[in-house]
Amino acid sequence: MASIEQLYSALATASSDQQDATQPALVVHAGQIAVDTPAVASEMSNADLQNWFLDAPDVEAVAVVKNGAPVALINRNVFMEQYGRPFSREVFGKRSCLSFANQEPLIVGADTPIEVVVRNAVEPESRVMKDGFICTRDGQYFGIGSGMALIRAMSDIEAAKTRQLLSSIEYASAIQQSNLRHSQTELAACLPSARLEWLPRDVVGGDCYFFRATRNGMFGALIDCTGHGVPGAFMTLITLSFLENRVATGCEEPDPAQVLSELNRYIKKVLGQHATGGEAHIVREGKSDDGLDAFMFVLTGNGLDLQYASARLELAVLDAQQPDVLLLEGDRMGVGYSDTPDDFAFTTRRHTLQTGYRAFVTTDGIIDQVGGPKQIAHGRKRLYKLFADHREERPQQFGDTLLASFAEWQGQQHRRDDVCFFAFTNEA
Repeated sequence: MASIEQLYSALATASSDQQDATQPALVVHAGQIAVDTPAVASEMSNADLQNWFLDAPDVEAVAVVKNGAPVALINRNVFMEQYGRPFSREVFGKRSCLSFANQEPLIVGADTPIEVVVRNAVEPESRVMKDGFICTRDGQYFGIGSGMALIRAMSDIEAAKTRQLLSSIEYASAIQQSNLRHSQTELAACLPSARLEWLPRDVVGGDCYFFRATRNGMFGALIDCTGHGVPGAFMTLITLSFLENRVATGCEEPDPAQVLSELNRYIKKVLGQHATGGEAHIVREGKSDDGLDAFMFVLTGNGLDLQYASARLELAVLDAQQPDVLLLEGDRMGVGYSDTPDDFAFTTRRHTLQTGYRAFVTTDGIIDQVGGPKQIAHGRKRLYKLFADHREERPQQFGDTLLASFAEWQGQQHRRDDVCFFAFTNEA
């Protein structure tokens, strides 16, 4: 697996690596949309300019130059309307064409970035969208750019940015799924009857999982990182990078609490989210406050000996000896957040599972989903009642039941968050 630095680099360069060579070159400078329209001298009379416009019916605007340098811009429609008023020909006919000119037009160099032109064009009282702008090279008249051409250029740029963004997100999805694929293989070898679902709300997501076969059993983790989409995905890359280096296939069973505690320090170091002082007087050294909730466990003894540590997630357990759902909870402290102490020690707990048990852990995507007849959050109580009502179902079948129930609950509501759950038993 690549280091987190390599993953960041790969994601950052994705858009440039996946550029569509068939797309036309983007307009990035003012000179690219400037049309070499003939200019008129400042000495030209209004009468002569009228004739000039009549001889050039396709010209919407003309630059007025003096010694080759632009000094004004005349909009065809404005000129013809004003010069056509009663007595205008008699009064202004022999006067300079500057009489009806915009003598403060936008004048930019040919190499001016198109974004700069746009910023000027949208300023209050700007006439760029109506009159256009004048482009120069080395101080001499170069051409005229129209407001319509400027709009088209910016539309193309925004479309290109959207394509790059979508390309980057697709690339991020490929990276994220490649990191999860190894865990799928390890889980299938250790617990072939388990059910694992990973349903990101967007193309990429902030939920993830990690499974590795150990010397005498299996290590597993279900993780809910801050946010969803691209921000959440970056957090999963940080987390999975750490776990990949911390828990190797075939290693001695790690202490789940120790792994959580080390991950807490790692995230705070990577993101600079250190805090000092008591709970009432937290001083944040970094600007971000991102982290995760997680349930980490080691399963040994033919799948009956469970050691676990939890950061705000819980494992629901059902077996023949208990009529109700047993919730195995852990610490009520998140991992990596600014207000989590750097030296916080998570706790490992032990639980002996009974043959034929059913176990289930989920992130909060299902719990927080709004829906149902009253359009309220799904909640834990409703979720665990469904789990208890279908206690005879094997994990694969219960996964189907849960997804169908969740789809019915969500209805036409927008999905609020990523969904990830893991159901397992010791039965083959």
